[in-house]
Amino acid sequence: MRKKTVQVILTKDVQNLGKQGKLLKVKPGYVRNYLIPLKKAKIATSHLIDQFNLHQKELEIKQIQFIDKCLIVKKSLENLEKLTIKKKISESGVFFGKITQKQILDLINDQVNLKMELTKTQLQLPEMKELGDYVFEIVLATNVIAKIKIEILPE
Repeated sequence: MRKKTVQVILTKDVQNLGKQGKLLKVKPGYVRNYLIPLKKAKIATSHLIDQFNLHQKELEIKQIQFIDKCLIVKKSLENLEKLTIKKKISESGVFFGKITQKQILDLINDQVNLKMELTKTQLQLPEMKELGDYVFEIVLATNVIAKIKIEILPE
């Protein structure tokens, strides 16, 4: 006896199954009793599968363009020799306050004319409490990471 499955295209994200727009094979009871009543999937007709394939090709092209853009931004960020920040320091060599992600992002945007917005989640700062040189990373895409040097000097 063979198992029967139905092809569906997810219209919403479904936990433990997949993300929106994914083409899957699932059991007919699951489709009939859960996915379709909650409008989380549509049964995959030949027309919907053609639309799905066309949409997937468009997404691949957009992803490639985005990666190319990220590589250009990475190159321009890594061409910066060093970012410098001046802070007031105490007698022990520790500076007052802390360096925030917003300060770093503003400094980067001032020095490099970026064609994409950077968010705080893309910036991974080391703990900076003393004067000196530090290296931090900016995650532009999944496998595109720019490393930038920062120097903290006394005011």
